[in-house]
Amino acid sequence: MKLKSEETVYCDVLVIGGGGAGLRSAIAARLRGADVLLISKSRVGYSTNTFISKAVIAATGWGTSEDRDVVHLADTVKGGRFLNDQAMAAKVAEQAHSEIAFLMECGVRFGMEKGKPGLMHTPGHRYPRHVYGENWIGSDLVFPIKRRAKEEGVRFIEQAFVTRLLATEDLITGATAVTKDGMFLTIQAKAVILATGGYAQIFLNTNNVPGITGDGQALCYDLGVPLKDMEFIQFYPTATGKRGNRILLYERFLALPEVVLRNRDGEDILERHGFSDLMRLTRDQLAQLIMKEMTNGGTLNNGVIMDLEALSEDKARQLTQILPSPWWKGQKTYEVAPTVHFCMGGIVTDHSGETSVPGLFAVGEATAGVHGANRLGGNALAEIFVMGSLVGKNVGECVTDMEPAFSPKEIIEEEKSRLEGAFSVKGSNPKHMIQELKRLMWHKAGVIRKKTELEEALIRIQDSWPRASVVNPADLINQLEFDNMRMVAEMVCIAALKRTESRGSHFRVDHPEEDNGWLKNIVLRKGDSGVEFEMKPVRLDLVKPESS
Repeated sequence: MKLKSEETVYCDVLVIGGGGAGLRSAIAARLRGADVLLISKSRVGYSTNTFISKAVIAATGWGTSEDRDVVHLADTVKGGRFLNDQAMAAKVAEQAHSEIAFLMECGVRFGMEKGKPGLMHTPGHRYPRHVYGENWIGSDLVFPIKRRAKEEGVRFIEQAFVTRLLATEDLITGATAVTKDGMFLTIQAKAVILATGGYAQIFLNTNNVPGITGDGQALCYDLGVPLKDMEFIQFYPTATGKRGNRILLYERFLALPEVVLRNRDGEDILERHGFSDLMRLTRDQLAQLIMKEMTNGGTLNNGVIMDLEALSEDKARQLTQILPSPWWKGQKTYEVAPTVHFCMGGIVTDHSGETSVPGLFAVGEATAGVHGANRLGGNALAEIFVMGSLVGKNVGECVTDMEPAFSPKEIIEEEKSRLEGAFSVKGSNPKHMIQELKRLMWHKAGVIRKKTELEEALIRIQDSWPRASVVNPADLINQLEFDNMRMVAEMVCIAALKRTESRGSHFRVDHPEEDNGWLKNIVLRKGDSGVEFEMKPVRLDLVKPESS
């Protein structure tokens, strides 16, 4: 099958990704005078993790005067088990307050108390410092900033899948893409910002939207850009629904004395394991605790129960917007289990968001650094808005006087031929291949890991897979997503095998203790003969481990 006639689009800055990180980057670059084009594989703003979030953002300056950005930083680094890029995390802590003010300027409406944003307290944070959208849903954030981007003149291309980053002489020159109706696009740009999110969809159970398939990480790896911390996947501990697609906000529920997590024998599991202070119980700890409760002699049993039986009508009315709807029909107990929620690993950038390829930047969950081995609640949205603002501003200021470097025509033609060569009537359904990969990663590289199972997963991933049946552009995009997911899954398994300790979200049952000899990041890159890796000691300039 031939793709439709090629179209070439020009811009100063190409932003890849239509969620919060992409929109914030695009606005910041446009405000510096750059011609900005944002491309999204779905409708801009929709089908993104920002859209389905609870709209909770960690930011100091709204609560007690004792809570300063250095305290927020220290909490973030301790929660990340000291693998964070501390300078990058410091920027997020310092500037999150001003980003709340910017969002309010864009028309975002936060839950208010006494004329200022109300605050909630989330485990791992010493103080209540979390503002929240008035409806507790990400559309509170996305719709106003999407409207602001349009007002500023950001251009959009929707429902187009980026297939390759273009570079010449170690300088980014743009990207190629294919639309859902089979149009092949070439986009020439002076700079590219990747805001494609994480890679949670490589696992069977996740609450992430379908498009979070590691596209940015795979595009960068293929170009030779290094990735790091790929072993660190956050499993939200209390999810329900088909394939863990809905989270029950334990940070709010378990703070109430009426709400209990029970195992199949009816025991309060937090009490049984000695967790008397919920504020000290981070997501990684609770997810691992629940998985241990679910596992008996190597057999996975039913999930634990979140028991809301004792919740009063008065308390329920205060939680209306986050209570599961069946509660009002009399259902008071919910089976919960961990689900993949966030990826701490990703693309390596410097503190301005630039990768090892000049002109190629990355921001948000596509990157590694801010969160280390585990992310604290509210820090994801803080990161995307702070780093989106910083990266967009830097890029916008540097491109306005630059001359474009055009992509060689032969590289573009080669990519178009590669995509057309993927069409085949015979072969396996790419959706079935994706499901096989997701099951493999969930069962062999999930919450509780061990060497033999990680090795089994890696062997299968690296083994030959059947050719896919690709008969239309939708099949082609599914096949390209599978290729990206498989590449990223390989990186996860390699890094998880290399890290012979348990730290943060990475739990090795055969290496159950945290080992400070492992205060180092695992960096992976594409080599001539496959994956190359190096161990890089972390810098502990601002916050030091307790034992130091």
